[in-house]
Amino acid sequence: MAYTRSGKKVANTNSITANQNTNVSAVLPKTVALTTATCPSVISEVATTQKIIALTYDVGTAPGDLAKTVPAAKAANVPASFFITGKLVEKDKAVVQQIHDAGFPIYNHTYDNLRFTTLTPTEVQAQLQAADDLIRSVTNETTKPYARIPYGASTPEALTAMREAGYCGLTWTVDGLDIESTATLTSVTNRITRYAKPGAIILLHAGSDLAASATPEVVKALQAEGYRFVSLDDLFRAVTTVNTNTNSAGTNINSPAASANTTSGQA
Repeated sequence: MAYTRSGKKVANTNSITANQNTNVSAVLPKTVALTTATCPSVISEVATTQKIIALTYDVGTAPGDLAKTVPAAKAANVPASFFITGKLVEKDKAVVQQIHDAGFPIYNHTYDNLRFTTLTPTEVQAQLQAADDLIRSVTNETTKPYARIPYGASTPEALTAMREAGYCGLTWTVDGLDIESTATLTSVTNRITRYAKPGAIILLHAGSDLAASATPEVVKALQAEGYRFVSLDDLFRAVTTVNTNTNSAGTNINSPAASANTTSGQA
């Protein structure tokens, strides 16, 4: 199968292994809180007064310290979600299996993390399909309905393509910036606790050097402030309104400092 990438069609020479589940009816569905009919735009947070918050990790095209982050997330004993690229599956299926075996839901982070602003709608859908195919080859579960928009940058056409493919586009409320060259454990923890708010989606990068060490610190600090960590599904079930007040770049214009898309999205 050929997957369209940025401006061209490229044959996927790293073919999915022979044990890939090709029987669509056998793919295990997720019980989800949102559907493409109820996520009309990019979702960066939910509007609620409840002190609930969702912890999410992006996993880009390199494993990094992912093998350390998964046990750290498990030890924190709170719900968490992982958004994985298809290219990572091709590189290291074992770490994807580790996430799945730990019981964390795995969602779509496209095939190779290209900016949607550089892709046609067809290419956006191909990116999502390629990632879903590869992740399903490990987990036997679809990544629908949630997909992390690479770099938080999108267009109306790309969002329409996502919904047509069965996905709700998610960004984040606060990015810990744990993949920045100047990041420290203190800076990551302080940034997240500073901008956390009821209904927030927290972003860490599972392959970064700091994600594993920051996870228990962030969880401890926010729990001390009275926050309760919930899954994305439970976050969306808790209220009927989600904050979709975002511009085409995916930035939450209500809190630009918290949601500024300065992350490279590669970790």
